[in-house]
Amino acid sequence: MAHDGPVPGGSNWVRLQQSRPHVGYDSVTGLMVFHPERGFGIIDWHNQTHYNCSLIVAQRLMFKDLAEKIDQRKKFNQIIINDVDDWYWGLHKDNHAYRLTHPDFNKDENIAHYKHIVQECDGVVASTPFLADKMKNEFKCKNVFLVENHVEVKRFNPRRPNIKKTVVGWVGSTSHRSGDLETIAPVLDNRKFRLHHSGHVNTAEWFADKVGLPRDKVTKAPMYDPRDYARLSFQFDIGIAPLNDVPFNHAKSWIKAIEYAAAGVPFVASDLGEYRRLYETYGIGRTASTHEEWTKHLEELCDLQVRTKEAKEQREKVQEVLDVPLMGKKWRKVFDEYL
Repeated sequence: MAHDGPVPGGSNWVRLQQSRPHVGYDSVTGLMVFHPERGFGIIDWHNQTHYNCSLIVAQRLMFKDLAEKIDQRKKFNQIIINDVDDWYWGLHKDNHAYRLTHPDFNKDENIAHYKHIVQECDGVVASTPFLADKMKNEFKCKNVFLVENHVEVKRFNPRRPNIKKTVVGWVGSTSHRSGDLETIAPVLDNRKFRLHHSGHVNTAEWFADKVGLPRDKVTKAPMYDPRDYARLSFQFDIGIAPLNDVPFNHAKSWIKAIEYAAAGVPFVASDLGEYRRLYETYGIGRTASTHEEWTKHLEELCDLQVRTKEAKEQREKVQEVLDVPLMGKKWRKVFDEYL
């Protein structure tokens, strides 16, 4: 499917782009630039530069000179807010982003500059309570807001019940993990279900290799444009969301879990952080902390009736409490504080 503009990153799509139509303010998206006499502007995807922005939301910008430029924003009557969706300062060394953002490997664009940038901004919007606490109490940022991740449920085609052998699937990039898949490797060698990975990239480690299974035991689908992701990625009956118990993962949002639920795919997640909070707050999903619990949940969900009932209930819950129009209202409240 053809789309206008370049492919957005996953976080940019989830956090900002899909919410824009529901916020209620006129907005433009593109590349952030700075002019010493005009302030910050946005170059849109039609190569038009907009210097009339009263408020700009930045995300994952880590350039070494950006904090100094943000310091000049007040003379241009501009507000700069930073959206923070990951605890980059706690990245696991196995995560591909570690070498890309650590000062030892990247002098010009790194997490040291990133920290200075978020501290300099007029406000920070965090996707999880963990991140909000870090921004407020550790980084001493001004005006910290919580806007959790939501999904646009109507984009997801509910999975049709599979009456043949159950397929257990995982969606994600193997290059941006923190030892997560290995935590449940023994559970996945199970005769009661087949395995699928959506998000396969030939140049990255294979899902099958990460969980210690022959490659021909796992079907795969490529990584899709985030705008097509909801429609194409969920080609399985039960989702898994394993996490390794490391600081970076304590900050991770519940986005993968609610995507499964929106797609009509019941799931099992590690009993950590936001997955635990999602279950305790909204009753969405199943959590497991031992291999025995993982096996029990997965085998129970292999029952077609159990799976069908759970899929319907959880999609409805996500639509009720975590649909994107609700996220747009939360962003609106943030902007109203300034505009």
